[in-house]
Amino acid sequence: MHLIDTAITAAAAWSRIKQNMIYYFADIHPLFIITGAVIITGTVLTVFCLFSNRRYRLKKDKEISSVVSQFVEERSKSEAILADLDIGVLAFSSDGMLINLNPAAKKMIAPAKTPENFKSFMDEYGRDNGLQAALLLGSESISAKTQIQDRILRIRLKETRFGQERSSGTLIVLQDITEQEHEEKQRKEFVANVSHELKTPLTTIKTYSESLLDWGLSEKSKEAINKDVWRIHDDALRMERLVEDLLLLSSIDSKGIRVRMELLDFSNIVRQVVERLQHQAQNKEIDMTCYALSKVPPVFIDRTSMERVITNLVGNAIKYTDRGGSIKIYISYLVDDVYVKISDTGFGIEKEHLPRIFNRFYRVDMTGSRMFGGTGLGLSIARELVELHGGHIDVNSVLGKGTEFTVMIPIARKVFNDTFKRVEDQPVALEPLYRLAAGELLQQAMEYNLINEQLSELDKQASAQLISLILEHDHNLSGTEQFADAIGGKHSGQLKMRSEKDFDKLKTDTDTVKKSIGEPARDQ
Repeated sequence: MHLIDTAITAAAAWSRIKQNMIYYFADIHPLFIITGAVIITGTVLTVFCLFSNRRYRLKKDKEISSVVSQFVEERSKSEAILADLDIGVLAFSSDGMLINLNPAAKKMIAPAKTPENFKSFMDEYGRDNGLQAALLLGSESISAKTQIQDRILRIRLKETRFGQERSSGTLIVLQDITEQEHEEKQRKEFVANVSHELKTPLTTIKTYSESLLDWGLSEKSKEAINKDVWRIHDDALRMERLVEDLLLLSSIDSKGIRVRMELLDFSNIVRQVVERLQHQAQNKEIDMTCYALSKVPPVFIDRTSMERVITNLVGNAIKYTDRGGSIKIYISYLVDDVYVKISDTGFGIEKEHLPRIFNRFYRVDMTGSRMFGGTGLGLSIARELVELHGGHIDVNSVLGKGTEFTVMIPIARKVFNDTFKRVEDQPVALEPLYRLAAGELLQQAMEYNLINEQLSELDKQASAQLISLILEHDHNLSGTEQFADAIGGKHSGQLKMRSEKDFDKLKTDTDTVKKSIGEPARDQ
């Protein structure tokens, strides 16, 4: 009943409101009603348009921001790539103005000022090398060389379009070819030197053989015939030595040289070479003496290679020392290296020649002739062989007073320690010295039952223990060999048999060695 009364009351109230509204609007002119409706509609539409426009602007701003970010990112990448390039890049617009220059180009052109336009660049770097002429002739491939101080640059030009430009701009690429030009020059000099060294003995052989053919054996005395044949023989031997030296250098350059690395007493090798060449020094009345300044630790070297190095240096000292002079050979070691110093009182070498003394076919003949012979490759081969053993060779000289060569070779303990480090850091790309040292260490470790297959099984303490065992064994074996040499006879061969067997076994373990250091075995 209460709900019905409430509903009747509400209906009556709404009826009164409607009557009041009809009465109120009946007094208002219809134009005002239309105007009010228009204003209200316009206001609503304006608010809606402003809101929609704001959303549209925000959307477009995001799109533009994304495009700009991508552009900036791409430009940053391009600039980073240009900055990291080893070649120089310059870009000139269609009106010839410089629009881009990477750091490499700026460095190559330095200390000269960077050209601000294409014309100034061509005037500076394209006038005398044919670059400007090639551009005017419209050549497809425009390239030339120029020299800036001590550097040689190759310049390449290419027309291109940058962005929306209708006309073409110019892209210039600079490349530093100093090293390539130097290598090409050395190659040409090498070919010329080889040709000359071969031509000289060939000319002699041809001349004397033609003399024998033209005159006939019956027209010449026996003494003259013998003289001609000996001259032909000497020049044939000279050619043979030259070819052997060239083949040795080729094998060293191609990493194809075969060496037999073993633990040896460096002092004994030097003394043996000095004793073998002592008669040459005596023939010139040269006082040649060898001094061991201290006890030298064992070295891991190839005997033949090291004998060749010492023979070459001592032989040169004898050649270039005047009659009655002196040669001193000192043997010692310093920290982790053993060294031999060969000092003579010979002619000496001018300071300007010292940087090139180890170049191939380079000779310093203070007499102006080639009276001392040789192929001009001895010192070059000596340096290559010393570096093959991880050492280095130095020279000091004073003109008129003498020359001093010093050869430094790392001791065996250092080589073995470095081998373990290299096997751990870079097991695949081992240098020949450390690859052979790894083979020796592997064999000895397996003999002492310290490992099963790989050197990496050893920790630092076990590695140090293995090295000590090897060096101690070599020291004992070295003493036994010296005793065997002293008593002579068949006992010497029996006592040395173990070292020879060890080497034979080492050769058969090549594949195992390569496996342990991560290098694939080579097919036989």
